Amino acid sequence: MISYSRFQWLSLGGIYVFALSLPISFVPAEFGLAFAMIGWLLEGLVNKNWQFEKHGLFIPLAFYIGWNIVSAAISPRPWHSLWAVADNEWSLFIMLMMFWIIRDERTYLNIAYTFVVGLMVNTCYGLLQSFVGVELWRGAPLDLIYGVYRIAGFQNFYLTFAAFALASFFLSLNLALAFKGRARIWWTLPALLSLVALVQTYARSIWLALLVVVPFFAFFKITKRRFLFVSAFLALVMGSLVFVPGVRDRAFSMVDVEKNETRINLWKTSINIFRDFPVTGVGEDNFDYYFEKYRAEGFYDTTVNPHNDYLNVLVSSGLPGLLSFLALWLITLREGYRTVRETSPSRVQAIIFAASLTISGILVGSFFQNYYGTFANCLEWWFLAGLIFAGGRFTQPSLTAQPG
Repeated sequence: MISYSRFQWLSLGGIYVFALSLPISFVPAEFGLAFAMIGWLLEGLVNKNWQFEKHGLFIPLAFYIGWNIVSAAISPRPWHSLWAVADNEWSLFIMLMMFWIIRDERTYLNIAYTFVVGLMVNTCYGLLQSFVGVELWRGAPLDLIYGVYRIAGFQNFYLTFAAFALASFFLSLNLALAFKGRARIWWTLPALLSLVALVQTYARSIWLALLVVVPFFAFFKITKRRFLFVSAFLALVMGSLVFVPGVRDRAFSMVDVEKNETRINLWKTSINIFRDFPVTGVGEDNFDYYFEKYRAEGFYDTTVNPHNDYLNVLVSSGLPGLLSFLALWLITLREGYRTVRETSPSRVQAIIFAASLTISGILVGSFFQNYYGTFANCLEWWFLAGLIFAGGRFTQPSLTAQPG
């Protein structure tokens, strides 16, 4: 195991705190990230060891952040918008800290396992909520939907919980496949619990993410019985639609225009704003400022954001901002899936694949919700990206991988 300096241990300790606490509360996670950054800075200033490594991701990342700053600075509420950029985008530093600081496989695996522990605490708490009908931490009653209490987790918001449960599902599932014997059973149990919790969030965007990503997982990773796996998954989906009325009604509501009127009108309003600000956008967190002027006619039960991450970025920073945002995640996923395809099976590879699948799923869900703009989920995205980029150095090339 590599020897770390005291400042590097401060950084690693911060990452551990971040990994454990993020699914439970993002406040200690922010402190953990701050400790990681302080340790990194002190390592450079005191020990003259600036831990920095270049990556192609940094080009679109720098452009994305820079363009958001420009868009915010020329907006009608520059200080408000600049603060929104800083408040949301500083999440990316967790990826940088993981990429620059983690230098041995054991530490990497332990950080990933710590994250799974935090995820499972949140999942089990959510399942407990489904029985008691109360968010115990705040004493708030849960929504009753189709006769079932909708799980909200520690975040007290079902969409935020659903994105964490998605990560819990894919991490547990892939680690179950990476282990053998009794350990495989122990990792399968969290995957099943996470899947049950996901269903009880009634988060349609994450349901769609599962429907898209699980078959992709099977054909990308499973070499034997992949058709059996996909068939079993689709049978489970169909069985839920047939025998669980709440799931069926919620699923069919996806294609009911009347039940999605608010979302459609928010999308129309976003396009109206984009047409007048196609290059620079209106600055982050200024959707509400321009809403009344550009609102599409119709019903709204919320007006806080476009309910679509891509439209949200388009409105905030125009087409250049959206293209750089897409480039960020395309490069991240290319790195993740390339690593999985070209390296030998291992626990590290399983974690990289799970992180890639989760980000893919959230990107699917982002067509219908604002996940990147939700701070806890934004932190989750960049932590998962950190697992991808930091883990790449601990994988071994596969003897069967094709060159290039």
